Amino acid sequence: MSEAEAIKVATLHLDGEAQDWWFHGMVTLGHSTVMTYAEFTRRLMERFDRRDPEQHFVELTRLKQRGSPETYIVDLLRVSMMVPDLSTTWRIYMYVEGLTEPLRGLVRFVRPTTLQDAISRTWDLQDVLPSPRHLTSRDRLSSLRGRM
Repeated sequence: MSEAEAIKVATLHLDGEAQDWWFHGMVTLGHSTVMTYAEFTRRLMERFDRRDPEQHFVELTRLKQRGSPETYIVDLLRVSMMVPDLSTTWRIYMYVEGLTEPLRGLVRFVRPTTLQDAISRTWDLQDVLPSPRHLTSRDRLSSLRGRM
């Protein structure tokens, strides 16, 4: 989807004060000149986000996978959206570093070039990894010994 289409789709989901602000601003605030999704996000955050911008970055650096990859991905995308000036390289790095092993190492190994590529690789790889409940007692013991 193009950036213009992404902005249109996002504005369709605005409601209440945010909707009024955006559509009123099409003429008075120059919203019609917004050309990138990053700029759209920046303007939206400047208007409605009351937190210190650095708090979002700190939250992103502390975000780690604690459950399923899907939950982690949703959380990361939510927080990542609040840090629009972050480069693609840093976004990928933070995402990969937050994954649990062995996914972290496997995704790092394929050297994703976009965040979506890293996420897609995570989904692909999680399907081929054995789940902990399918490991035999011997596999669990070997795993524990390897950590000591």
